[in-house]
Amino acid sequence: MNKAKIAVTFITLASLCLFSYSVSAQKLYFCKGYSETGEPKGVAEDFTFDSKGTEVTFLYNNGRTTFNFASLFFVIENTGTKKTDKVEFKVAQNRNWDATKYTFKEEGYYSVSVFGNDNKLLAKSLVKIGSPKTKETVKEEVKKEAVSKEVVNVEQKKVEEKEVVAEVKVEQQQESKKVKEILYYDDLKVIFCEQFKEGKIVNEKTNYKMSDLGAYVEIVLQSPKILNTGSITVDIWKKETEGNSYSEHVDEQELKLERKSKQVNFHRSFFKPGEYKFSFFNENAVWMTTGYITVTH
Repeated sequence: MNKAKIAVTFITLASLCLFSYSVSAQKLYFCKGYSETGEPKGVAEDFTFDSKGTEVTFLYNNGRTTFNFASLFFVIENTGTKKTDKVEFKVAQNRNWDATKYTFKEEGYYSVSVFGNDNKLLAKSLVKIGSPKTKETVKEEVKKEAVSKEVVNVEQKKVEEKEVVAEVKVEQQQESKKVKEILYYDDLKVIFCEQFKEGKIVNEKTNYKMSDLGAYVEIVLQSPKILNTGSITVDIWKKETEGNSYSEHVDEQELKLERKSKQVNFHRSFFKPGEYKFSFFNENAVWMTTGYITVTH
Protein backbone atom coordinates (compact mmCIF):
# COMPACT_ATOMS: atom_id res chain seq x y z
CA MET A 1 0.00 0.00 0.00
CA ASN A 2 1.50 3.37 -1.05
CA LYS A 3 1.71 6.46 1.17
CA ALA A 4 -1.27 8.14 -0.50
CA LYS A 5 -3.57 5.16 0.17
CA ILE A 6 -2.34 4.93 3.77
CA ALA A 7 -3.08 8.64 4.29
CA VAL A 8 -6.59 8.32 2.81
CA THR A 9 -7.31 5.25 4.96
CA PHE A 10 -6.10 7.04 8.12
CA ILE A 11 -8.20 10.13 7.41
CA THR A 12 -11.29 7.98 6.74
CA LEU A 13 -10.85 6.04 9.99
CA ALA A 14 -10.27 9.25 11.94
CA SER A 15 -13.42 10.78 10.47
CA LEU A 16 -15.46 7.72 11.39
CA CYS A 17 -14.14 7.84 14.95
CA LEU A 18 -15.03 11.50 15.28
CA PHE A 19 -18.52 10.87 13.87
CA SER A 20 -19.03 7.97 16.26
CA TYR A 21 -17.97 10.13 19.22
CA SER A 22 -20.30 12.99 18.29
CA VAL A 23 -23.28 10.66 17.83
CA SER A 24 -22.59 8.77 21.07
CA ALA A 25 -22.74 12.04 23.00
CA GLN A 26 -26.38 12.46 21.93
CA LYS A 27 -29.12 10.06 22.99
CA LEU A 28 -32.83 9.48 22.38
CA TYR A 29 -34.75 7.62 25.10
CA PHE A 30 -38.23 6.07 25.03
CA CYS A 31 -39.58 6.11 28.57
CA LYS A 32 -42.58 6.61 30.87
CA GLY A 33 -41.26 9.75 32.55
CA TYR A 34 -38.17 11.57 33.78
CA SER A 35 -36.64 13.29 36.80
CA GLU A 36 -36.15 17.05 37.15
CA THR A 37 -32.51 16.60 36.10
CA GLY A 38 -33.41 14.83 32.84
CA GLU A 39 -32.87 11.23 33.92
CA PRO A 40 -35.30 8.95 32.01
CA LYS A 41 -37.58 6.66 34.05
CA GLY A 42 -39.13 3.43 32.81
CA VAL A 43 -36.90 3.21 29.71
CA ALA A 44 -38.01 0.56 27.22
CA GLU A 45 -37.91 -0.37 23.54
CA ASP A 46 -41.18 -2.32 23.66
CA PHE A 47 -44.50 -0.84 24.82
CA THR A 48 -47.92 -2.51 25.08
CA PHE A 49 -50.48 -1.16 22.64
CA ASP A 50 -53.65 0.37 24.05
CA SER A 51 -56.71 0.80 21.80
CA LYS A 52 -57.13 4.31 23.25
CA GLY A 53 -53.56 5.14 22.29
CA THR A 54 -50.16 4.33 23.80
CA GLU A 55 -48.44 7.34 25.33
CA VAL A 56 -44.62 7.29 25.26
CA THR A 57 -42.22 10.01 26.39
CA PHE A 58 -39.44 10.96 23.97
CA LEU A 59 -36.44 12.29 25.92
CA TYR A 60 -33.50 13.72 23.96
CA ASN A 61 -30.14 14.44 25.60
CA ASN A 62 -27.74 16.68 23.66
CA GLY A 63 -24.62 15.48 25.48
CA ARG A 64 -22.50 18.07 27.26
CA THR A 65 -23.60 21.11 25.25
CA THR A 66 -26.75 23.11 25.96
CA PHE A 67 -29.21 23.47 23.06
CA ASN A 68 -28.05 25.79 20.28
CA PHE A 69 -31.42 25.56 18.50
CA ALA A 70 -34.89 26.77 19.42
CA SER A 71 -36.90 23.63 18.57
CA LEU A 72 -36.63 19.87 18.18
CA PHE A 73 -38.35 17.95 15.38
CA PHE A 74 -39.34 14.30 15.84
CA VAL A 75 -40.11 12.30 12.68
CA ILE A 76 -42.02 9.11 13.53
CA GLU A 77 -42.31 6.46 10.78
CA ASN A 78 -44.20 3.15 10.98
CA THR A 79 -41.68 0.84 9.28
CA GLY A 80 -44.47 -1.48 8.12
CA THR A 81 -47.09 0.89 6.72
CA LYS A 82 -44.59 3.71 6.01
CA LYS A 83 -47.00 6.21 7.61
CA THR A 84 -45.07 9.22 8.87
CA ASP A 85 -45.83 11.83 11.51
CA LYS A 86 -43.87 14.91 12.55
CA VAL A 87 -43.82 16.67 15.93
CA GLU A 88 -42.14 19.99 16.77
CA PHE A 89 -41.71 21.56 20.19
CA LYS A 90 -39.63 24.41 21.63
CA VAL A 91 -36.81 23.39 23.94
CA ALA A 92 -35.41 25.01 27.09
CA GLN A 93 -32.31 27.10 26.31
CA ASN A 94 -30.53 26.69 29.64
CA ARG A 95 -29.98 22.92 29.60
CA ASN A 96 -28.89 20.03 27.39
CA TRP A 97 -32.07 17.90 27.46
CA ASP A 98 -35.80 18.12 26.97
CA ALA A 99 -38.75 15.78 26.52
CA THR A 100 -42.20 15.57 24.98
CA LYS A 101 -45.03 13.02 25.06
CA TYR A 102 -46.29 11.24 21.94
CA THR A 103 -49.34 8.98 21.51
CA PHE A 104 -49.11 5.99 19.15
CA LYS A 105 -52.47 5.12 17.56
CA GLU A 106 -51.41 1.88 15.84
CA GLU A 107 -49.29 -1.18 16.57
CA GLY A 108 -45.99 -1.72 14.81
CA TYR A 109 -42.30 -0.97 14.75
CA TYR A 110 -41.52 2.75 14.59
CA SER A 111 -38.36 4.55 13.54
CA VAL A 112 -38.03 7.84 15.45
CA SER A 113 -35.54 10.47 14.25
CA VAL A 114 -34.62 13.73 16.01
CA PHE A 115 -33.64 16.88 14.08
CA GLY A 116 -32.62 20.42 15.04
CA ASN A 117 -33.65 23.67 13.32
CA ASP A 118 -31.04 23.15 10.61
CA ASN A 119 -32.56 19.75 9.65
CA LYS A 120 -29.43 17.99 10.93
CA LEU A 121 -30.06 14.46 12.23
CA LEU A 122 -29.21 14.38 15.94
CA ALA A 123 -30.32 10.87 16.96
CA LYS A 124 -32.38 7.94 15.72
CA SER A 125 -33.85 4.84 17.39
CA LEU A 126 -36.45 2.09 17.00
CA VAL A 127 -39.42 1.39 19.28
CA LYS A 128 -42.05 -1.37 19.21
CA ILE A 129 -45.72 -0.79 20.02
CA GLY A 130 -47.18 -4.28 20.42
CA SER A 131 -50.36 -6.13 21.34
CA PRO A 132 -51.10 -6.77 25.02
CA LYS A 133 -50.48 -10.30 26.24
CA THR A 134 -53.46 -12.70 26.28
CA LYS A 135 -54.75 -14.09 29.59
CA GLU A 136 -53.44 -17.53 28.61
CA THR A 137 -49.95 -16.17 28.01
CA VAL A 138 -49.97 -14.32 31.32
CA LYS A 139 -51.16 -17.44 33.19
CA GLU A 140 -48.43 -19.52 31.55
CA GLU A 141 -45.77 -17.01 32.51
CA VAL A 142 -47.05 -16.94 36.10
CA LYS A 143 -46.89 -20.76 36.28
CA LYS A 144 -43.33 -20.83 34.94
CA GLU A 145 -42.31 -18.13 37.39
CA ALA A 146 -43.86 -20.06 40.30
CA VAL A 147 -42.03 -23.28 39.35
CA SER A 148 -38.78 -21.36 38.94
CA LYS A 149 -39.14 -19.80 42.38
CA GLU A 150 -39.63 -23.21 44.01
CA VAL A 151 -36.24 -24.47 42.83
CA VAL A 152 -34.33 -21.34 43.80
CA ASN A 153 -32.25 -21.67 46.95
CA VAL A 154 -33.71 -19.64 49.84
CA GLU A 155 -30.34 -18.14 50.76
CA GLN A 156 -29.76 -17.12 47.14
CA LYS A 157 -33.14 -15.35 47.14
CA LYS A 158 -32.12 -13.38 50.20
CA VAL A 159 -28.87 -12.35 48.53
CA GLU A 160 -30.73 -11.24 45.39
CA GLU A 161 -33.22 -9.23 47.44
CA LYS A 162 -30.38 -7.47 49.23
CA GLU A 163 -28.72 -6.69 45.88
CA VAL A 164 -31.96 -5.21 44.50
CA VAL A 165 -32.42 -3.05 47.59
CA ALA A 166 -28.79 -1.91 47.35
CA GLU A 167 -29.16 -1.02 43.64
CA VAL A 168 -32.32 1.01 44.33
CA LYS A 169 -30.57 2.89 47.12
CA VAL A 170 -27.59 3.65 44.85
CA GLU A 171 -29.89 4.94 42.08
CA GLN A 172 -31.76 7.14 44.55
CA GLN A 173 -28.51 8.51 45.94
CA GLN A 174 -27.16 9.23 42.44
CA GLU A 175 -30.35 11.05 41.40
CA SER A 176 -30.41 13.00 44.65
CA LYS A 177 -26.77 13.96 44.12
CA LYS A 178 -27.46 15.25 40.58
CA VAL A 179 -30.39 17.35 41.79
CA LYS A 180 -28.25 18.82 44.56
CA GLU A 181 -25.40 19.57 42.11
CA ILE A 182 -27.67 21.61 39.82
CA LEU A 183 -29.55 23.34 42.64
CA TYR A 184 -26.20 24.19 44.27
CA TYR A 185 -25.66 26.93 41.65
CA ASP A 186 -29.17 28.45 41.91
CA ASP A 187 -27.80 31.71 43.38
CA LEU A 188 -24.88 31.99 40.96
CA LYS A 189 -24.83 35.28 38.99
CA VAL A 190 -23.11 36.01 35.69
CA ILE A 191 -22.34 39.73 35.31
CA PHE A 192 -21.18 41.48 32.12
CA CYS A 193 -19.38 44.82 32.52
CA GLU A 194 -16.75 47.13 31.02
CA GLN A 195 -14.19 46.56 33.76
CA PHE A 196 -13.59 44.54 36.92
CA LYS A 197 -11.20 46.74 38.86
CA GLU A 198 -9.92 45.98 42.37
CA GLY A 199 -12.79 43.57 42.94
CA LYS A 200 -15.41 46.09 41.83
CA ILE A 201 -17.71 45.95 38.80
CA VAL A 202 -17.54 49.01 36.54
CA ASN A 203 -20.54 49.81 34.30
CA GLU A 204 -22.55 46.58 34.30
CA LYS A 205 -24.48 46.05 31.04
CA THR A 206 -25.51 43.46 28.43
CA ASN A 207 -25.42 45.67 25.30
CA TYR A 208 -22.05 46.61 23.77
CA LYS A 209 -21.09 48.82 20.84
CA MET A 210 -18.07 47.88 18.71
CA SER A 211 -15.18 50.28 18.12
CA ASP A 212 -12.34 49.87 15.63
CA LEU A 213 -10.77 47.50 18.16
CA GLY A 214 -13.94 45.47 18.61
CA ALA A 215 -16.06 45.20 21.75
CA TYR A 216 -14.29 44.41 25.04
CA VAL A 217 -16.42 42.54 27.60
CA GLU A 218 -15.48 41.61 31.16
CA ILE A 219 -17.38 38.60 32.54
CA VAL A 220 -17.72 37.92 36.28
CA LEU A 221 -19.22 34.88 38.01
CA GLN A 222 -20.27 35.58 41.60
CA SER A 223 -21.68 33.17 44.18
CA PRO A 224 -22.68 33.61 47.84
CA LYS A 225 -20.97 30.25 48.55
CA ILE A 226 -17.80 28.58 47.28
CA LEU A 227 -17.95 27.45 43.64
CA ASN A 228 -16.64 24.00 44.64
CA THR A 229 -14.92 23.22 41.32
CA GLY A 230 -11.34 23.34 40.10
CA SER A 231 -12.32 24.45 36.59
CA ILE A 232 -15.22 26.02 34.70
CA THR A 233 -15.91 25.46 31.02
CA VAL A 234 -17.44 28.42 29.14
CA ASP A 235 -19.36 27.47 25.98
CA ILE A 236 -20.01 30.50 23.73
CA TRP A 237 -22.61 30.52 20.92
CA LYS A 238 -23.78 33.18 18.46
CA LYS A 239 -27.43 33.56 17.43
CA GLU A 240 -28.32 33.02 13.77
CA THR A 241 -29.27 36.11 11.76
CA GLU A 242 -32.89 35.05 11.40
CA GLY A 243 -34.69 32.98 14.03
CA ASN A 244 -34.09 32.18 17.68
CA SER A 245 -31.40 29.52 17.36
CA TYR A 246 -27.88 30.00 18.77
CA SER A 247 -26.37 27.82 16.05
CA GLU A 248 -22.86 29.24 15.52
CA HIS A 249 -20.30 27.90 17.99
CA VAL A 250 -17.81 30.67 18.77
CA ASP A 251 -15.48 29.13 21.33
CA GLU A 252 -15.07 26.87 24.34
CA GLN A 253 -12.85 28.28 27.09
CA GLU A 254 -11.64 26.66 30.31
CA LEU A 255 -11.10 28.70 33.47
CA LYS A 256 -8.90 27.40 36.28
CA LEU A 257 -9.71 28.44 39.85
CA GLU A 258 -9.36 27.51 43.51
CA ARG A 259 -12.18 25.25 44.69
CA LYS A 260 -12.90 27.61 47.59
CA SER A 261 -13.31 30.64 45.30
CA LYS A 262 -16.64 32.45 45.37
CA GLN A 263 -16.04 34.36 42.16
CA VAL A 264 -14.01 34.21 38.97
CA ASN A 265 -13.62 36.70 36.11
CA PHE A 266 -12.27 36.72 32.56
CA HIS A 267 -12.67 38.86 29.44
CA ARG A 268 -13.57 38.44 25.77
CA SER A 269 -13.26 40.69 22.74
CA PHE A 270 -15.90 40.51 19.99
CA PHE A 271 -15.32 41.59 16.39
CA LYS A 272 -18.69 40.63 14.92
CA PRO A 273 -22.06 42.15 15.83
CA GLY A 274 -24.76 39.77 17.05
CA GLU A 275 -26.37 38.13 20.04
CA TYR A 276 -24.19 35.79 22.12
CA LYS A 277 -24.93 33.10 24.70
CA PHE A 278 -22.51 32.03 27.46
CA SER A 279 -23.15 28.63 29.12
CA PHE A 280 -21.10 27.65 32.17
CA PHE A 281 -20.31 24.09 33.36
CA ASN A 282 -18.33 22.85 36.36
CA GLU A 283 -15.56 20.22 36.21
CA ASN A 284 -18.17 17.42 36.22
CA ALA A 285 -20.01 18.92 33.20
CA VAL A 286 -22.90 20.06 35.44
CA TRP A 287 -24.63 23.15 34.05
CA MET A 288 -24.15 26.15 36.35
CA THR A 289 -25.78 29.16 34.65
CA THR A 290 -26.26 30.95 31.31
CA GLY A 291 -25.89 34.62 30.33
CA TYR A 292 -26.61 36.66 27.19
CA ILE A 293 -25.16 39.82 25.59
CA THR A 294 -25.74 41.83 22.40
CA VAL A 295 -22.96 43.42 20.31
CA THR A 296 -23.78 46.14 17.75
CA HIS A 297 -21.79 48.28 15.29
